[in-house]
Amino acid sequence: MEESKKKYTVYTELERMSYLREYLATSENKYQFFKRTGVCSKLLKFWLAKYNLKDKEMNKTQVCSSKESENSLIELQKELAQLRCENRKLHRALQESDLRHQACETLIDLAESTYHIKVRKNSAAK
Repeated sequence: MEESKKKYTVYTELERMSYLREYLATSENKYQFFKRTGVCSKLLKFWLAKYNLKDKEMNKTQVCSSKESENSLIELQKELAQLRCENRKLHRALQESDLRHQACETLIDLAESTYHIKVRKNSAAK
């Protein structure tokens, strides 16, 4: 007698996120999505909880007007612009810091070669 065992499919992180995006983008319920893709509703619920995503069925009761969604979109775009600006500033600061470090290293190398004095700390000394 041969026992039939359920074969479990192991999904990669990328596949999970792809299925979640697809499920949340469609108007299908979990059962319809399962019939089409083979991903069961319990697994979808687990993934949604794991990634802290809200299920679209829960959001049906919280219908927001188009003005509210438009305002939130504008706010998100403003926040994105601010974050990009801050990112550029931080990149510039990092580049300047790297240049300063490089200049200090060059200065130490020149001092050591010119005056024959060890400036760098000996890491083996106790």
